[in-house]
Amino acid sequence: MNTKKYLKYSILPLALMLGGLAFTACTDDIEGGKPVDEGAYDAVKRVDGMLLDVTSNKNESVIELRSDKHQTEVFFRLTKAPQKGVDVKIEMDPAYLETYNAEHGTEFELFPAANVAIDREGKLLLAPDEIRSVGVGVTLAAGSELQEGTTYLLPLKATSSTEGITLSEKAQHAVYLVKDLRAQGDAYKGPDAVRNVCYFEVNDTNPLNALEFVLKDSGKLFFDDIILFSANINYNAETGRVYVLNNPNVQFLLDNNEQFLQPLRKRGMKVILGILGNHDAAGVAQLSDMGCREFAKELAAYCNAYNLDGVGFDDEYSNSPDLSNPWFAPWSSAAASRLLYETKKAMPDKTVMVYYLGAIGSRIPSVDGVEPGMFVDYAVADYGGTAAPMQGMTVKQCSGMSIELNRGSGDSSEGTARSKKEAGYGYYMFFALGHTNSLVSDFSDYRFQVSRCQSVARGLYDEELLMPEYYYKKNDATRYKLP
Repeated sequence: MNTKKYLKYSILPLALMLGGLAFTACTDDIEGGKPVDEGAYDAVKRVDGMLLDVTSNKNESVIELRSDKHQTEVFFRLTKAPQKGVDVKIEMDPAYLETYNAEHGTEFELFPAANVAIDREGKLLLAPDEIRSVGVGVTLAAGSELQEGTTYLLPLKATSSTEGITLSEKAQHAVYLVKDLRAQGDAYKGPDAVRNVCYFEVNDTNPLNALEFVLKDSGKLFFDDIILFSANINYNAETGRVYVLNNPNVQFLLDNNEQFLQPLRKRGMKVILGILGNHDAAGVAQLSDMGCREFAKELAAYCNAYNLDGVGFDDEYSNSPDLSNPWFAPWSSAAASRLLYETKKAMPDKTVMVYYLGAIGSRIPSVDGVEPGMFVDYAVADYGGTAAPMQGMTVKQCSGMSIELNRGSGDSSEGTARSKKEAGYGYYMFFALGHTNSLVSDFSDYRFQVSRCQSVARGLYDEELLMPEYYYKKNDATRYKLP
């Protein structure tokens, strides 16, 4: 597949705009007799409503269809008790597709209205002292007309005939991005199962080796998300702009993604492009607002061009930014959060995940009033650690443990895995599987790495992980027998 012709995005000329600042002189005189502006009190008196997903508590969520029917729930919430009964009607809003696509620069298709059923005819009544409604079931039927690889938009809209209830356009919509993954179930271990994330050092190791990690009883694949470690955020001093740089090993996989990446996706694993600093002025925590928007567009273009499932950010190996360049801002968690926000906005149906290091941690701030848990899908900790949730997250979006397989760090015991699962953590992270010589000459080391994964598998799934019998050499799609 010739993906390069699709890798296009608009790069607008950059200009520094100087805006005039108008200052009004102060005066000691106090003028009386003027009417009081009561606008400041409107927010206190107003009762706002919003439509949200029950599970995620968000107004925008991804649904992965794993069977012919999928059920979810929405609810209606008010900012304060209305002091009177409130009528609410929930229905599908096909016209919102155009608005959403225009706002995000996407081309999603509308989920078939005939395949959507809303319980209670979508009607709700909130009592005078209620601020949250009961959940309303929404059932999606996955018909034969759905195309694998296509993202569909299901926009639901809440309206109220009750006087005094304010609904902004965004707040009154709950949007679902629906993907048909019925044919990609080999890695899916259930909605509450812990997901295993594996960082592959692609300078040394073929990510196809993830296909050889299979649970004995269920036959499910052990790994869920594969991180290609790593592409780089780079600075072009001649053009003055920031861009994605791939070393030859990353570029080989992208150029040959039908042989090396899509087989993972067809079996149900997600393939995520890692983004890392590269010893220059560019970094994931030091872009300006404009720089974040432009770099996010390029990341979205890469994911669409190469059919990837998202990006993972790691704040390492960057030099100080050139603050005379409008692409850059001082290094900060706020700048990192802005890039994550803009990336999710540019590709809302893709995964945005982070590795806690540098300016990226559990305390990164909100962006434009939006908590980071709304635009970061999950977080993994540094080696040996447990990730704490960001604002708007739960531990379901965090790694219970991070294990470095090449150096041997991190707790891979069965007991720890079981306790992290019981505590509600949703992810486990593994780094550098098959790194250096373990899949070249030192196969005993590789088997030791596998044994650590086997301990984790017993704790997370009460299953044995089979010892792989085959492996893949670097940049080779041939399956070889392990010595």
